[in-house]
Amino acid sequence: MRFLYLKKAELVEPVEFLSIVKKFNLELIDLKELNLPLKKAKENFEGILVLGGDGTFLRAVPYAYQSNLPIIGVNMGKFGFLTEITIPELPKILELWREGKIEFEERRLLKVCYEDKDYVVLNEAALLKGPLGKIITLKVKIMEEDFIEVYGDGLIISTPTGSTAYNLSAGGPVVHPKVKAFILTPICSFKINHKPFLIPDDAVIEVKIIGGGKEDIHLLLDGQENWFIAPEGMVKFKKARRFLRLVSSPSKTYFKILKEKFAW
Repeated sequence: MRFLYLKKAELVEPVEFLSIVKKFNLELIDLKELNLPLKKAKENFEGILVLGGDGTFLRAVPYAYQSNLPIIGVNMGKFGFLTEITIPELPKILELWREGKIEFEERRLLKVCYEDKDYVVLNEAALLKGPLGKIITLKVKIMEEDFIEVYGDGLIISTPTGSTAYNLSAGGPVVHPKVKAFILTPICSFKINHKPFLIPDDAVIEVKIIGGGKEDIHLLLDGQENWFIAPEGMVKFKKARRFLRLVSSPSKTYFKILKEKFAW
């Protein structure tokens, strides 16, 4: 079994993991050293194996999208919302995979477009004010209709998967991954009646910078990419063409994970 492999920086693989690699005769090719086009990776690899935390998992998402390969996230981090699989669970997952009985969960991805660049995120895209700390104004258009102007520290556009990340910290709701929606969450809005809201996931969202002065406005993408947005710049958000396929824990449901992580 051949997998592309991405691990947390400076992580030393535990002995238990190395034993599993040997037992299943896994061939792990470092994702960062891949020397063939990602579009052809699907012909050569079973999937992408991630060893680390949620940050490492998010680093693998663009590769998984471009190659259309599923991800196994093995948790070696602290929180583990995305890296659901524990090392003791990994042999069972690999056995099912080898037998062709593995089931993948599909997660909606958000495509972000600005000028000649685009990027796919699993959690969120966040438009943020810069180091000067001045309030910025963002004009939001949904389905080609002017909607609101967000006047504050910024705006988060999140997927249901990302609802437990930055969105939740900013006061947004927890949304089950199967809900077909995106979440718009103003950050410290000057208009206190601006609250988080959900829109259908087939809506196209356009956000234009209309106020910010000399402030450097950032677009932070899954905590992995940081783009500077020009004054009067416009960013477009829409659902990606494909889902991300991932392997869920065989022993924990989404609700059980919520209860454990938040001590509910």
